[in-house]
Amino acid sequence: MEILVIGATGRTGRHIVKLAVNEGHRVTVFVRSPEKLDRPQTGVKVVHGDALDEVAIKNLICNNNFEAVVIAVGADSLKCSSVRTESTKNIIAALEARNSKARVWIMSSAGVNESIDQLGFLSKAFAKTILKGHILDHSNQEKLVRGSALPYTIIRPMGLKDETFETPNYIVLEKGRVPTNHISRLDVAHFIIDNINNPAYLGKAVTLCDAPEKV
Repeated sequence: MEILVIGATGRTGRHIVKLAVNEGHRVTVFVRSPEKLDRPQTGVKVVHGDALDEVAIKNLICNNNFEAVVIAVGADSLKCSSVRTESTKNIIAALEARNSKARVWIMSSAGVNESIDQLGFLSKAFAKTILKGHILDHSNQEKLVRGSALPYTIIRPMGLKDETFETPNYIVLEKGRVPTNHISRLDVAHFIIDNINNPAYLGKAVTLCDAPEKV
C-alpha cells in the first residue's frame, strides 16, 4: 500500500514507519525536521513540510495517490494545544479535495469522548485534569474525521510506554473497562500496520491496552 505518515519523528511514529516498511508498504513521511528521522530510511520517501501548512499538505496529497494516511501527531508538553485538530483539518480537506478514498488512521487517546467510561477512577481523574487540554484536542480531532466522508479508524491507546517486546500482546476494546493502564508504543504501531487494510475496524474507535499477563 501507499501510506502517508504524519508524525513520523515521534516516538510512536518511528515504530509505525519501520513496521510499515518491513511489511513491504511504500511509505511517505511529511516532517518538519527530517534530521530527526531514524536512519537509514531505505524505502521511505521523505517530504519536508508541516501539516499545519494548509497549502503544503494539499499539494502533497493532491499529487500522490495514498491508500492510507496515519496521523500520529503529538504535542511537546502538557499545555493546551490544537496541533492535532488543525493538522487533521488540513489533511481531511486535502483528501476530500482530491476525492480520495484513503483510509485515515487517527492516533487519539484513551479517555476521549465515550472512552472516558472505560477508565478506572484514577485514570479518569488524570484525563479530566492534567490531560484536559490534550483530551480536548483529541476530541475535536475525532469529531473532524467522524464528520467527514472518509473511511477511518480511531486508535485510543492507554498510557504510552517505550518498552518493546518480541511478541505483540495487547487487548483491543470497543467498549468495557480496560484491565491495564499502559501499552507499548511498539504495540500501538503493530496494531495499526497489522490492520492497515482490515475492514473489521472501519468507522470504529478502539481502545488499546496491555494484556494483563504482560504487566
